[in-house]
Amino acid sequence: MKIPFDLSLYLVTDRPLSGGRDMAWIVREAAAGGVTMVQLREKECSTAEFVALARELKATLTPLGIPLIINDRVDVALAVDADGVHIGQSDMPYEIARALLGKDKIIGLSVETMDEVVAANALDVDYIGISPVYATPTKTNTLTPFGLEGVDEVMRISRHRCVAIGGMNQNTIGDIIARGVEGVAVVSAIVAAESPREASAELADIIRNNHLENSEVSECPERIENNCQLSTVNCQLKRVLTIAGSDSGGGAGIQADIKSISANGCFAASVITAITAQNTLGVNAVEGLSIDIIEGQIDAVLSDIGADSIKIGMLHSAEVVRSVARMLRKYDIRNIVLDPVMVSTSGHKLIEDSAITVLKNDLMPLARVITPNIPEAEILLGEPIEKQGDLPDAARRLSEMYGVSVLLKAGHLVDDTLIDIFYNRETGETVELSARRVDTRNTHGTGCTLSSALAAQLAKGLPLTEATRAAKHYINQAIVHGTNHVIGQGHGPVHHFYNLTTGQ
Repeated sequence: MKIPFDLSLYLVTDRPLSGGRDMAWIVREAAAGGVTMVQLREKECSTAEFVALARELKATLTPLGIPLIINDRVDVALAVDADGVHIGQSDMPYEIARALLGKDKIIGLSVETMDEVVAANALDVDYIGISPVYATPTKTNTLTPFGLEGVDEVMRISRHRCVAIGGMNQNTIGDIIARGVEGVAVVSAIVAAESPREASAELADIIRNNHLENSEVSECPERIENNCQLSTVNCQLKRVLTIAGSDSGGGAGIQADIKSISANGCFAASVITAITAQNTLGVNAVEGLSIDIIEGQIDAVLSDIGADSIKIGMLHSAEVVRSVARMLRKYDIRNIVLDPVMVSTSGHKLIEDSAITVLKNDLMPLARVITPNIPEAEILLGEPIEKQGDLPDAARRLSEMYGVSVLLKAGHLVDDTLIDIFYNRETGETVELSARRVDTRNTHGTGCTLSSALAAQLAKGLPLTEATRAAKHYINQAIVHGTNHVIGQGHGPVHHFYNLTTGQ
């Protein structure tokens, strides 16, 4: 399965423009500034040098969730297990590149004429590069620039995601984004900048502001993150209902759910089951709401707004679990993500013992997928999980026991590389979702954030495994970009809206 990728600020390297500076340093700085994708283009170095630099960049970019794309050289992409390649019209034919790389790699294709745009519609490339939009010294062997009118025509004709290439800088990208392209490919404006980090941050800010200005309801463009369902009248956001407890500190619970659902492009409605007095240091008190008010909230939302998916978090008592299960059966909701919240990140117990049995018997059979961490999985299994190698079998057995797909999270292990295990009961596949451990204390609400992101991706219609991959990518990036934030004295929150900012 391809990793999700964001074309909005696409850096293309060019060694002659670097002023002799180390290209790996430029890329690191650009990534810190907000670059979302990197294409390594090397026309003059040896294959050995190309591979060495590609390996260095992949080691830098993979933990950040930023795809590394190799220009032209499929052999180099294979050698370093890059995320994909970008090919031109005179490079290796697309069909051969796809056969060599497989279906899980990203392949972009440059188009230089309208005929090539039309021809690309017959290919399942992952994006096209409109090249060049403006005349530029970095692309001297191309045909007449498209210009703004040409870009308009490409956007009308093409069925693919589009990125604009050629002459992209602080003065031109606003007009290009207004045409509906998903992103811009930048070379000299970053590579030759005195501060690649500052240049990237400025460009990312311009792109973000222009996307927001051009995402009016009346236009509802499918290309903008596929967040809206296109209709003939209105832009109908997909709806996610979260049923969980409130976190007064704002990092977990309902508050984290709403942030995560919103950041993943859906409309968030909520049902609060309990009020907690908590902060980054821990939970001081929990007080449950009455069954009448909980059921009243569910009725109010589902009878009017409805839901394309539901995320369920903290349900502190057996009575509340039975009530929620009863209401979900009433409305026949099937697309349910259940995060079996039992213990907070800081180790505080959040559910009564009597509720666990009812959770297993009444609520889990209604869920499509559950997302336990290791302590929660141990409670559900009734036995310890001691090491990474135990997770695949534990996920499968949980699936068999409760009749659901299982995303078993590895965050409580001590390994440098953490591998979550997703067992898809619907297909029988076991998927490894790996990420390097991030050295940060800001991990409060990670479980809530992940499960809500998964519910949002399912609401948008993604298949279960693909939705899980997208949610995993989102939470990893939210952790990475929230690493150095200081909120409170204990376990701070992740950066839920990293994808709407420069990541600073």
